[in-house]
Amino acid sequence: MIRRLIILLLIVSGLHAEADIKSNTKWETSVSYGFLSEKTPVSMLGVSKLLDYDKNSEFYATLGTMLFGSGVGLGYKYYFIDKSNSSIFLNVSYHFSYLGTADDGFVAHGLNVSPGYCLLQKNKTYTYRETFAGELKSKNYKKSSINIGISFIYLADKSGGLMPFINWQYIR
Repeated sequence: MIRRLIILLLIVSGLHAEADIKSNTKWETSVSYGFLSEKTPVSMLGVSKLLDYDKNSEFYATLGTMLFGSGVGLGYKYYFIDKSNSSIFLNVSYHFSYLGTADDGFVAHGLNVSPGYCLLQKNKTYTYRETFAGELKSKNYKKSSINIGISFIYLADKSGGLMPFINWQYIR
């Protein structure tokens, strides 16, 4: 039942997004560090490809990893104010995670619903060099934020749970 609901949600949102996909969307890359994540529950380090749909929402594909675990996910994140300010958000994703070692591990997959708060950090910069031993340059992040919240996880074997998360996310 949940699988049919997710497929229907993706089809409807895809049909809606198809009309304006060229006019106001762009792809960005996001990196997050911290204790778990709203995008994949099993993640201390995550890399996401974001499709900015409008000022309040984004679709994403993500890859997350941590010690003895990794996962991938697809989802949608909605900011109640907008993405360029500190805001409450709601994240909905479907994830596949592998937990344990290569010899003794298991696969968990299911729906993840995560309400949370995005605390935006203004004027954060990073430094880089274009060439080895070249001049040190500085640039501002497009977005730097701390995300705090709780994930409600519903796994395919009809089990579930709650997991808190706190992470730092940046977009270059």
